Amino acid sequence: MTKKVGLSILLVFLLGVGAAAYIYWDFLRIIYHQPQLFREPQLDHQPKLIKDDLGEIAILSFSKTNGYRHHDSIARSKEFLDGLGRENNWSFFHTEDSGFFSPENLERFAMVFLNHKSGTVWTEDQRVALRDYLERGGSIFAQHAAGGDNGYDWNWYRDQLIRAQFVDHPMVKHIQPASLILEESSHPVLLGLPKVWRRADEWYNFAESPRARTNVLIRIDESTYDPEKSPMGEDHPMVWWHQVGEGRVIYSALGHTTATYDEPEFKIFIRNSILWLVGES
Repeated sequence: MTKKVGLSILLVFLLGVGAAAYIYWDFLRIIYHQPQLFREPQLDHQPKLIKDDLGEIAILSFSKTNGYRHHDSIARSKEFLDGLGRENNWSFFHTEDSGFFSPENLERFAMVFLNHKSGTVWTEDQRVALRDYLERGGSIFAQHAAGGDNGYDWNWYRDQLIRAQFVDHPMVKHIQPASLILEESSHPVLLGLPKVWRRADEWYNFAESPRARTNVLIRIDESTYDPEKSPMGEDHPMVWWHQVGEGRVIYSALGHTTATYDEPEFKIFIRNSILWLVGES
């Protein structure tokens, strides 16, 4: 083989590798940034006891991810919540260790904030502790990815806590501005928000509207953006609340972008939600 032929073969090979990398770039990027998607769920079996002084109003912020991880949004949301805590005398206990989910620990919290939690994250005993906490009068706010798994191996979580099955979100026009419609503008969670709330986000589509099983607070107007593969039509809820036993849950599909946490209206929405859930807990 001549040197010239060898160089030609090497060039063809490099071009092929480059073309393959270009074609599969998104997949390669996911493998690099989201390795947890390609392994068995990592669970925390060792119980942990909280010994710290949590303050008068303590909130457990939980962001463990064995599904898709919103790296930047989780980090920014923690900063955002800590800022709200300083302004309202709340203390946030941030963790990604599900070993803290025990009856002894949970009873010390006024509410649980599922901060982009995803995938299978709790052992059976931890599931029982969370379910009992809620049914006995605890409160949970579930944010965006906490209701964004394509499948669940804990039916109670999907059917009772979230009450909707995520399908997909726009991919071609990933982040789009759209109009959110407040359905109960007099509800304490929505006080101070515009009746038509215009903002940009990653907009979730669900298998069907949860309206029959929950109380819709905010829906999205699909005529103001492109839902792409899975439009839901006129009844496309984005924020809702319901009671589970003696406890209350708010699910909000908002919050994918880091810019979300700089929006004054979003700050009003989260502050109102926490005040309402803590007041009722």
